[in-house]
Parts: sequence; C-alpha cells; structure tokens
Amino acid sequence: MGDPPMEDNPTCQACRALLPVGARFCPGCGLGVATHVEPRHKVPEAASERPLPPMRLLPGTVLSSVYTIESVLGEGGMGVVYRAHDRARDRVVALKCLHANLSGDVEIRRRFAREAKVLRSWSHHNVVTVYDFLSHDYLLAIVMEFIDGPTLTQHLGKWRGKIPFDEIAGFLADILDAMQEGHRLGIVHRDLKPDNILLKTGPSGLQPKIVDFGIAKLLECTTYTVSGAFLGTCRYMSPEQVKNPQAADHRSDIYSLGVTLYQLCTGFTPFQSDNHFALMMAHVTEAPKPPSVHRPDIPASLERLILDALAKDPAARPSSCAEFRERLDVALGKETPRVAPASGPEPQLDPVIRESDGTEAVLIPAGPFAMGPKRRVVHLDAFYLDRMPVTNAQFHKFVSVTGYRPTDPNAHRFLAHWQGGQVPSGLENHPVANVSRWDAAAYSAWAGKRLPTEAEWEKAARGTDGRRFPWGRAEPGLSNANFGKKYGGTTPVGQFQDGASPYGILDLAGNTWEWCEDADDPEFYADGPSRNPRNTRWADRPVFVMRGGSWMDGVRALRTYARTGFEPHFRMAWGGFRCARGAF
Repeated sequence: MGDPPMEDNPTCQACRALLPVGARFCPGCGLGVATHVEPRHKVPEAASERPLPPMRLLPGTVLSSVYTIESVLGEGGMGVVYRAHDRARDRVVALKCLHANLSGDVEIRRRFAREAKVLRSWSHHNVVTVYDFLSHDYLLAIVMEFIDGPTLTQHLGKWRGKIPFDEIAGFLADILDAMQEGHRLGIVHRDLKPDNILLKTGPSGLQPKIVDFGIAKLLECTTYTVSGAFLGTCRYMSPEQVKNPQAADHRSDIYSLGVTLYQLCTGFTPFQSDNHFALMMAHVTEAPKPPSVHRPDIPASLERLILDALAKDPAARPSSCAEFRERLDVALGKETPRVAPASGPEPQLDPVIRESDGTEAVLIPAGPFAMGPKRRVVHLDAFYLDRMPVTNAQFHKFVSVTGYRPTDPNAHRFLAHWQGGQVPSGLENHPVANVSRWDAAAYSAWAGKRLPTEAEWEKAARGTDGRRFPWGRAEPGLSNANFGKKYGGTTPVGQFQDGASPYGILDLAGNTWEWCEDADDPEFYADGPSRNPRNTRWADRPVFVMRGGSWMDGVRALRTYARTGFEPHFRMAWGGFRCARGAF
C-alpha cells in the first residue's frame, strides 16, 4: 500500500529497522507492517494470515502510490479523516478511511463500490467533491475535496446556539438547493446533520458543503453500531428510518433538515436524550416542543415550517427541498438569492453617501481585519458607518417629528442636559448624550439605519492594519480626541480631524461612549463567529456593548479594542451613538 524502500529486505518507515521477510510486526517499534510499508516483492498469503489492519496511518504513508498521509484531521465512529497530499495533481485532499471493522465486511465493500460510482458522477458547488475511492485488502477510503473550515455544529457553538435568521436563511437555502439536485438524481443522503455540513470561506461569505453522501447507506442491514456515531445520527433520524431504514427516501432527508433548522434556530435538537432507544422512540411517538419555547422571537411562519418538516407522516412534510426553500423564503420575509459561487467584479459602491441634513456615511469595504487584543481574524461584509456621532440637533428633530418619549423607570434621565426639552444654546453640534440603548435604536430605525455591530465599530476604528488608536499607534494628544476631562464636557463633533480613522471617520475615540447593537459577552467577543459576528443572545437582564471612550476617560479607554457595557436603559452624560447601514 506504500512506496517501499528499494532494498532486498524492506525497512520499517517508522523506525527504519530492517524487517524480516514475511514479518507481520516491526521488531523495532512493534507496529504492524501493513501500517506503513509494502514489501518490494509481495508474498502471497492466505486471507486468514493477512497483517492486522492499522488503527491509524502514519504520516508519510503513501496510498496507491499517489496520496501521502500528512496528519489526522479528525476521527469519528466510522473512520479517521486525514489530510493528505495528492502527488498526481499537487493538491491537498481529505482522505476518509473507514474503520477496519467496516472495511472487512464483504457486504459493506460491495456497497462501497456501488456508491462510489454514483457519487463520482455527481457534483454540486454545495457538496464536497469526491475525487477518488481506494480499496485495499484491509482499507476502504474516500478521497475528497479538502475544506479548511468548521462544521456547522462548530459554527453554531460560536453563535452560542442561536444563529441570526438571515444567516440561517443563507446556509439552508444553499443546502436545500444541493439536496433538491441530489434528490432529482435519485441520491438520498440518509444522515444529514450539522456535523456533516462543512463551511468554506469564499468571496461571498461562508459556503456550506455537504459531506458523507452514501455513508449511511453502506451500513444498512449490518450489525454495525458505534455508540457515539449512532447517537449523533439518532438525533436527526426520521421516524421511518427508525421503523424500517430501507424505506427511507428523500422525505427522510427533509425530516433531518427540519431537525437541523430547529437546532440552528434554538440551539437544541427537538428531542434530548443520551439513550439511543429513547431518542428513536421520541422521533416515532413524541411531538416536539415548538421552537418558540426556546427562542420567542422566531417568526410564526418559520416555526410552522419547522414543525411541518418534523411531521411523523412523510406525506405531511414539504414535498420537496424546492418547496422547503420557497416556504423558508416566505417565512423570513425575503427572497433568498439563488446564486452560484461569486464570480466577476464586485458591484461598485459609493465611497460616501451624503444626506439632506448633512450627514455623511462612509463605506467600510468588505474583508478581514484583526479584532480584539488577541487580533483574531474576522471577516465583515461591506457596510456604511456615519462619519460622526448623532448630534443634539439631529436628535431634537427626531423627538419633534415623532413625539418619542421613553417610559422605562430610568426615563427621568432622558436628555437630562437639555432645558425644557430644548437643546442648550451652543450645544447643537455636540454629540447627543443621556440616551439609552433603546433610545438610540429608536432614532436609528426612524432614520432608516441601525446601530453598528461591535465588530463593525471596531473595524471602522482600527482598519486592517491593527492600529491601537484610530489615528495609529501614537499616544493621543490634544489634537486627536476629547478625553481626560480636558474640556469639562463634550465638544462639537468633527473637531479633532487628527483623530480620524483609516476610513476618515471622526470621534471614534473620546467625546462619548457609543452604543452598539451587540449584547455584551466577553467570550463571544474573544471567540465568536469569524464572519459578521453579532451577539443577539440576550440574558434576562442584558448588558449592551459601548465603545470608544469619552471626555471623562483616560488613554486606555480610547484604544480601538477598549470596551464596556451597560444595561440598555442606562442614560449617561458621556453616552451617545452613531448609525450604520448595510451596503446592499
């Protein structure tokens, strides 16, 4: 199975000891010979005398004279996945080797050959491409596209169990499109779950890639069980698969996608148990809790779609993945674009948007930046951020037009620095203060905008070169920012031109702390999603992020990664905000 050393007696590729002819184990290190070497001249053996199969392939092992094992990517109940180098095409591949107890089963080997023909004949940009299949005496392996990205399960963990609905729509639309195409060709997955969906970072965002088509079918009518793998599958198994696995058709995949959608929305699967039998019986006999029990803000039509997909009767589910997708689009109130991987130039966006009241919104281009003190790489889509914070004059217009008045217990602090509901003379162009997070959100919605996410705010301040302050690494001076109580209060917006960020945005350090959209969670900030992070998971008494420092604070608060948080009803003389909007 490997490329042997050109010697009369082969040597162990692990420890280089000479191997006696016909040796089953290396006398030097004790490893099975079949693990890492193939003699120059094969000696015929009876099947019962074959070397014991390896538990792991060692780095440097060469399969079929083409694939060189580099490292282990992961291991599950069914096999080990390796990173390997394809010497014929000079590319990195993933190589999934089934465990020895599977590869030695005659029926599994027969099905493996059959499924190989099917999967090699089909490709889709949302399905991991299968390049090759290997079949040796004691080894069955699938050679496939290498995806350097997390599973959907891992991505869900980054979002702390509740992915934003718009991102769910994008993921699931791609998955449904791929499954619709597979079902049209008569291909049923049989084991759809978040662990079998990988995420690849592409120019247009995270692209889901489905893996392990046909693996579940290999195991039908066999005695194979591995508790960990089987338990994971049981959480997504349709009732008809429980009662008769051979009866599974495309509607079983639709059920599994219903379970997956339930989990993406709530962080839970519909049925919870560590017992295989209890899980399977729950799929057959129990009604799932409505997703709104776990996530009250879920749209009613999306909840209805999920529960329909989880119907015990296959005929009561969406009839196809195409219907599933159409209902998903309607449930989320928009048409999810049906697109292939992005190609061609990006649409041209205005670098600055100027509004009638003089407000300017500056384009922050799409791309990665280093976020937080540990500089983890985060990718953001393009967005616009207002060049300066909202002023007293602008907020006064909002209050006058809408009659907005807060009614929370802290409402007496609302615009406490104004006099009789009017902006004090000379403060018209100062940043508005004494506004809560709810007040800021209300203004933003009225203006047709929104609050920036914490990641958006930081990228606008920090740029792509990881600077410590918006203007660079130099400590702040009097021309950079209003801080340290030097002026005894706020100053007009835009006064400190030397404090501009790389994008020309002003007042991102000092003057007033600025409310962001995110709930405050230091762990989410440090280790949340790597693309468009936005913490929308609120606690019973949520605390929301503020950024930028204020006129009262010292130098440390002005750093681009400095952050604090307050309950959303708090109103402070040093707390304001600015607005953002999406680029598309």
